[in-house]
Amino acid sequence: MSVADRYGLPLSTPSAGAAEHYQNGMDRLLSYGAGADQAFAAAVEADPGFALAHAGRALFALFQGDGATAKIAVERARTLAAGTTRRERQHVEALVTIVGGEGARGLGLIEEHVKEFPRDALLVNQAASTIGLSGRADREQYRVAFVERLASDYGEDWWFQSALGFGYHEVGRYAESRRLSELSLRQYPGNANASHNIAHVCYETVDNAGGIATLAQWLEGYDRLAPFHCHLAWHLALFELQSGRPDEALAIYERDIAGSTNPRLAMIDGTALLWRFGVYEFPTGPLPWRHLADLAARVTRPGFVFGDIHAALAYASIGDAAAISALIAGLEALDARGHPIARAVVLPLVRGTVAYASGDYAGALDHLEPVDGQIHRVGGSHAQWELFEETMVACQLRLGRVDDAARLLRRRLAFRPSPRDLAWIGRVGQPS
Repeated sequence: MSVADRYGLPLSTPSAGAAEHYQNGMDRLLSYGAGADQAFAAAVEADPGFALAHAGRALFALFQGDGATAKIAVERARTLAAGTTRRERQHVEALVTIVGGEGARGLGLIEEHVKEFPRDALLVNQAASTIGLSGRADREQYRVAFVERLASDYGEDWWFQSALGFGYHEVGRYAESRRLSELSLRQYPGNANASHNIAHVCYETVDNAGGIATLAQWLEGYDRLAPFHCHLAWHLALFELQSGRPDEALAIYERDIAGSTNPRLAMIDGTALLWRFGVYEFPTGPLPWRHLADLAARVTRPGFVFGDIHAALAYASIGDAAAISALIAGLEALDARGHPIARAVVLPLVRGTVAYASGDYAGALDHLEPVDGQIHRVGGSHAQWELFEETMVACQLRLGRVDDAARLLRRRLAFRPSPRDLAWIGRVGQPS
């Protein structure tokens, strides 16, 4: 008896139970739902020789920032895939390459693969993520083009709608992103990917009240063990910060981010939230930076520069010179191996972060201002990387460089009239 996934692709397992568990894992991974790891583990238990089930475990571990587990799982998948279909062998080989830190080569393998197997959804999903972290100057537009050209292959599929919706909000097509995300949620109400898109649309359109109402309600039914619970909580905390309620944002950090089951996102989201307290000059007591620095030491891995810039926030905030030196040495080694932005963009951000945390605002600007306009290349969304623009504004204001601050703020306000930027522009006596 042959079995296939819900996209019609054959699965090399004699066990109907293993195939069912694998499909469950696929849907949970594609929707950022809880239990994907358990579903893939159940598929392996039902058929230990099922290569794609091991590959699924690798994908989940990679998302969690657990590189060691991902490598073990994907190498097991590679061994078992030798006797499977060409589609499955190529699927596994692309993941082996990405898990091994060769994102550009892995992306090339996926792009070639989906010409023949466009409905290999887990690989398409991974490709979109890899593009986002590729360092390309045109990464947002490139990702939209990559996903868009597969539209006829997926039709009204709930996962594809949310994948395309994510790309659309990245390039400012907010109405289309919301429409597709709402369509996706009608089909699959548990799709955290779609709810995530709506949070971004609310953020970029400065609908803070709408974002709070939507996310607070949606999170009530979202499993706290799900891998994206932390990140959606971070979005909720950002809405609270933008609304001038830092105490509520800090409470969300303590409740939903600090102890998240996804340590990589806890580190990234936690540092990106706490750093804003200083940049925005919110009065607080000591902030829990040590915990985030410990997480950074656990989850950073070579080649994941988006993680590196957030690790730098934690290390700089506790003054850990040894960790900063090791981070910089790792980035220099990455540059020597040909990474496209390790030296050109990432190292200046790291060094600017360290200078800012030490109170050297002029030194911070010496590093940050030359890469203004290139920061988006580190990966993540606008809501994530704009933190470094905001750090520049804070430095300029503290140094009395009001004309420079006003120019940057006017540019930002033309894109998104945030309450924080409006307050800052008011401080320098400039019309918004």
